[in-house]
Amino acid sequence: MRLATLILPALLTLAAPPAMADISLHVSAVVQESATQMDVTLAGSYLAIDTPKGRMIYDFKTRRRYAINTASKEYVDYSLYDVVGFRVVEMHNRRVLQGALGAAKADAPALPMPAQENELSLLAGAPGVVEEKDGTGLRSFSIGGVKLASWSEAGTKVAAADAAQFARFLRYAEGGHPQLLDMLAKGGTIPQQITFFVSGGRSVSLDVSAVQTVAPRPYDLKPYALEQGGNGIDGVLNSLAAMTPQQLAALRKQYPCDIGDDTSPEQLLDTVLSKLECTLSNGTPLSMTPQLKQAVQASPSVKLLFTALNPDKDDAEAVKTLAALRPQAPRKAYVLKVFEAGRRARMKQVKEATQLSIEALQASPVLGGVYKDLGEMLLMQYDSPRAWRCWDTGRRLAPGFALFDKASKFEAELAANQPEYF
Repeated sequence: MRLATLILPALLTLAAPPAMADISLHVSAVVQESATQMDVTLAGSYLAIDTPKGRMIYDFKTRRRYAINTASKEYVDYSLYDVVGFRVVEMHNRRVLQGALGAAKADAPALPMPAQENELSLLAGAPGVVEEKDGTGLRSFSIGGVKLASWSEAGTKVAAADAAQFARFLRYAEGGHPQLLDMLAKGGTIPQQITFFVSGGRSVSLDVSAVQTVAPRPYDLKPYALEQGGNGIDGVLNSLAAMTPQQLAALRKQYPCDIGDDTSPEQLLDTVLSKLECTLSNGTPLSMTPQLKQAVQASPSVKLLFTALNPDKDDAEAVKTLAALRPQAPRKAYVLKVFEAGRRARMKQVKEATQLSIEALQASPVLGGVYKDLGEMLLMQYDSPRAWRCWDTGRRLAPGFALFDKASKFEAELAANQPEYF
């Protein structure tokens, strides 16, 4: 019995699968004459990049990324979709511009598409034919005569999953042509040296050292707090991100959208705007009592409002009307700013529309639908991190609001079409 008692645990240990190890490595990245030092952890479901400026964690299980300020011990929670989402939008814009230049037969030099794919880590169309040259311990790659990358034959042999995670690190941190990153992911080796050739004759040179296996360890956000405060929309987003569901529910009660059915002339415009605010907040259809409808039909100010909201109304005239109505709606003037922002966005006055939307959310941070429009405006201004923060906040405030279906569908398309990012 005593012998069996000693042998059985040993046999069980031999039968158990070995624990998967993580990989740590150091990367020195040089762009022109500027160098960045990175300590990288390649884990099973996440990767972490530590630099003197802080720590970035990419969690592929939750599809979140966390930007940690190690000095202040604070972090900001971002969507993992904002990186690839921006690149997809940017690639589309570049293809449209290139097509327009071609149709106009403009003399402006066009950046070869393989070079753009190398910069954005996205395919613009069908994969090209990769041309490879070997020599003096270096492998060089090009497509269509466009030089894209080279890397050393010398390197560290790693497991397939670790090689794939290293390629994902490059994709997020540096870029690289997707076909070449796929080769690295399947090559089973982390090269000692990698160079990516990008636009304008520039290059990114990476020296990889100290590659070693380490015991697996999940990342821990407990030593850090969500960032608080901030200017503009950051202050609103940071405040809401730190709230529990119970605190969000309490916040909604502090900002009721419907303030009743007061039909007195001095309150009528506020009353109507409060009804419209409910639609903006969570999609509630506009509803008015017979008495309110009668008062609305007799009110010059409300008639002006509805005329300004008519999509056939001239945008510039609508903007003037909405701005002029603000003094008549002391409690709900910020709702007028929301409508004015929509009109200004149609007039391509995106910065002005963005500012009006932010002012409205500062006045009432529970306007769920406003986060959708503001997110789209921020994405137009190449601010995809804040765009996704807006969409995430709006969906958290108003779950099930159909207005966010477009953003959710976009995310599903990104995950389906660019699975290498996730």
